[in-house]
Amino acid sequence: IMHFAAQTHVDNSFGNSFQFTHNNIMGTHVLLEAAKCCDTIRRFVHVSTDEVYGEGEDFETDPMTEEHILEPTNPYAATKAGAEFLAKSYRRSFGLPLIITRGNNVYGPHQYPEKLVPKFINQLLRGRPVTLHGDGSNTRNFLYVEDVASAFDTILHRGKLGEIYNIGGQNELPNIAVAEALIKELGLEAQQDELVTFVGDRAFNDLRYTISTDKLSALGWAEETTWEDGLRKTVEWYKKHTGRYGNIDAALVAHPRQGLKQDFS
Repeated sequence: IMHFAAQTHVDNSFGNSFQFTHNNIMGTHVLLEAAKCCDTIRRFVHVSTDEVYGEGEDFETDPMTEEHILEPTNPYAATKAGAEFLAKSYRRSFGLPLIITRGNNVYGPHQYPEKLVPKFINQLLRGRPVTLHGDGSNTRNFLYVEDVASAFDTILHRGKLGEIYNIGGQNELPNIAVAEALIKELGLEAQQDELVTFVGDRAFNDLRYTISTDKLSALGWAEETTWEDGLRKTVEWYKKHTGRYGNIDAALVAHPRQGLKQDFS
């Protein structure tokens, strides 16, 4: 079992955090219970996130290893950390053949436009300015989807049961630099001043995440796609398929809040 399913958009977790608890913790618990009862499962790969480590407080912070304490700072990350603890308990209590991964931001073709890279692309393709949270200085490390897929293939076949593996790349960029790179890729540099807007920040916005991938590299994995090549492939795909998702206006606003009304039932 490779358990990717989750509510993952941080902005939405500020609007309806109960839905994140239900899907990410309860949903994982259901899968673990089912897996516990199936003696033919050889591997249960639980897909988590680098956000469970919490914020890298400055740019001198050493990359976080898999043994780093978990200090999530938003409802999404907290539910992913909770799911991890459940998964670990099934490893200890029932011998579940568990592996956990914690990954950087993924980007590439087919990604729903609520995430940063496809959101900015789709805003620009519609003639809208990109909406940068805060001053745009918060950084993220971006990993192209094909490199992520190869990482999971490596972990599935070579990973050691009971271990945790960080999946990270070397493309740490401030959000403002991502916006500028996309504007350049789309040939809109002459309009850059009009195409960049700054909006209110998130309720809490981690400065950066920095993780060590030494354990994964020891299994033979390496990042292969450069930021420039990955961005070019991604932009070309959205140029052809920007209408694929129908009406995405709700995803392209500065602060999406899907499910804002909380359900206490």
